[in-house]
Amino acid sequence: MSSIGTQTVELLQQLVRIESINPSASAKGSGEQKVAEFLEDFCRARNLPFEYQEVTGGRSNFFTWVTGKDPAKRVLFISHMDTVPVDNWEADPFFPEEKDGRIYGRGSCDDKGPLAAMLMALATLGERKPAATIVLAASVDEEYRKKGARAIAQSGVLYDAAVVGEPTDLELVVAHKGSVRWQVEVEGVPAHSSKPHLGVNAITGMAKVILALDKINETLSQRVHPLVGPSTLTVTLIEGGVELATVPPSCRVWIDRRLTPGERPADALQEVENILEELRQGPEKINVRSLLPALEDPAPPSAEATKIAAVAAKACAEVAETGKPLGVPYGTDASQLSLANIPCVILGPGSIDQAHTANEFVEIDQLGKAVEIYQKIMLSY
Repeated sequence: MSSIGTQTVELLQQLVRIESINPSASAKGSGEQKVAEFLEDFCRARNLPFEYQEVTGGRSNFFTWVTGKDPAKRVLFISHMDTVPVDNWEADPFFPEEKDGRIYGRGSCDDKGPLAAMLMALATLGERKPAATIVLAASVDEEYRKKGARAIAQSGVLYDAAVVGEPTDLELVVAHKGSVRWQVEVEGVPAHSSKPHLGVNAITGMAKVILALDKINETLSQRVHPLVGPSTLTVTLIEGGVELATVPPSCRVWIDRRLTPGERPADALQEVENILEELRQGPEKINVRSLLPALEDPAPPSAEATKIAAVAAKACAEVAETGKPLGVPYGTDASQLSLANIPCVILGPGSIDQAHTANEFVEIDQLGKAVEIYQKIMLSY
């Protein structure tokens, strides 16, 4: 393994040791601040400039950069610092074990592997000055509402392009789905379950709502994007009732509606609203409504025809024999960056199949190749 490869592994291990579970996902989560403080020490030791951007509640994006020859050009490299919670691990999730050519630990794949590779690529540019200013952002809250990326998009700082670090097996992702998530509530009338006819069962009403909503997928299945596939709607959570002997007065579900590039969250919401209105006006007069505002992550436009995709494809081909433009069904910080019209590609070491799993890992070989790919992009854009 090269010296840079060894340093990257060590850097990743240091990052994994820092628990940075998103506090919105778990009350026990510490958030990203300790990771940002570690990155500050890393930059200080290498005379790299840095700054913070406070986003929410003491949680801050972290930036470092290398100034380019052309002050008018700026390229963003971004990976997130937060992780999902840990459940059912066989070992210590914050002990970064090296075994069988892999680094195990929470965040090793999603998303500290890409972060370590980006940071090492930037830190080892040395005297090779890039044409564009290369800005590395370590973002907060990607795993919940992507507030960090949204703050970057709304900052007023302009970027020509962005490389979003996520586990793609070093494949070049140029498009992905977005999402809109919200709750739907049915209101009933409580009554003693010995006389259910005196009440209105909200759970029974919700069952009919769910069946009606599921039919949307028949229509959505026809909306197939060439890179990311069809749109979908999934009911993911349900809650209702108060106790065993009472007709339930309310029931709520969460809806996860996946958007393809070109679909607007508002249109997806309206499609559901049309169905709910039919149920409200139908013979059973179901008292149902959407609880808004929704959580919206737009589907970014495909970057397939952009300069950043061409530059990244060449780098991928040279280093990893990858680079074919692909689409994926999951979301990334690109959803929010696209609101500032920043063309984004998604690229990084590790497999998305490892993300959020117990005993998560990243391949060390991919980690080293990611450093090389990122650096080629930095020097070629």
